[in-house]
Amino acid sequence: MAIEPKVHAVDADKFPADKAIKWDKQPLESDQWCLSHNALRNEINSMIQALGTFIGKNDSVPEWTANTIKEWWGSHVAHAADHCKSEETTYKPVFSERFKWPDEIDELHDALDSMQDKVHAAINGLSTEKSTIIAVRDALSTYESTILKHFELEETTAVPLMRAFFSPEEVSDIQRKILEDAPENAMGALIYAMSPDGAKFRSEFMAARSIPSFVWFLAFKGRLAHYKKDVVAKVEAIESGKEPTKKSGWF
Repeated sequence: MAIEPKVHAVDADKFPADKAIKWDKQPLESDQWCLSHNALRNEINSMIQALGTFIGKNDSVPEWTANTIKEWWGSHVAHAADHCKSEETTYKPVFSERFKWPDEIDELHDALDSMQDKVHAAINGLSTEKSTIIAVRDALSTYESTILKHFELEETTAVPLMRAFFSPEEVSDIQRKILEDAPENAMGALIYAMSPDGAKFRSEFMAARSIPSFVWFLAFKGRLAHYKKDVVAKVEAIESGKEPTKKSGWF
């Protein structure tokens, strides 16, 4: 059921919900907010799938897997925390001036913290016993279910409300700042989720926002490479059952 923006107006006379038509050339699914959700969706699900493959092929758990999963989880938690911080400290204060921010979003943020604690506990319990890695997979699956509910809620409430009360130009300034302040892995994850080689990010995301092509080399290419080495490589190691290659020498 579509949300009715007027019901959520703070002051309908001063800030009418009349901006949605200005977004007709920018589908909701291409919004930076939704794309950042896709980055987290892909990140979590890729590890769940990798763990499933690992569990199906191995009867025991090599010692290196615990550190690999812990390092991946640390990167993911930092990524998720940055995303939630953007919503709580950037989106919410600005958007609440024109529409009533859904309370359920904050409630789900709290639920996510609880789910993360359970994943953290499962990962800390990793050993060479196969049952411990199954416990991690199951905890991640429960966490995924909660975060997907969170994304669905925002994409059916807050994002449409944003587009009803704010013009693309107004939101562009806000999201540009989020983009500029994003950690390497958060930005790299968004690019990777669109396409692992960065092609869709360049042809769609950058083009839609009139970002000059040279900025790819200055600001984005390195972040994608960093994400692949720091996060994707760990998922691939778990899926293949082969210990990640360690850096050696000067490089």
